[in-house]
Amino acid sequence: MQPSSSESSLLEMRGIVKQFPGVRALNGVDLDVRVGEVHCLLGQNGAGKSTLIKTLAGAHQPDEGTISFDGQEVRLTSPTAAIK
Repeated sequence: MQPSSSESSLLEMRGIVKQFPGVRALNGVDLDVRVGEVHCLLGQNGAGKSTLIKTLAGAHQPDEGTISFDGQEVRLTSPTAAIK
């Protein structure tokens, strides 16, 4: 049975990995956001919060993983692409 549109994710990030020289900032992060939900990212300094948002905003490219919006996989190559 397929989930209804109110149950399916508007935004999905699956297995997001981002590495910088000497540090793995994101290690297989998954995030689901459904219509009407509000999320908050919490964590210590260096936990990867800013890196995750910069990846979602197109400022960083993930080294691994996928981002889907409204059921379609997207490639956010720049902040302009993310806004569109």
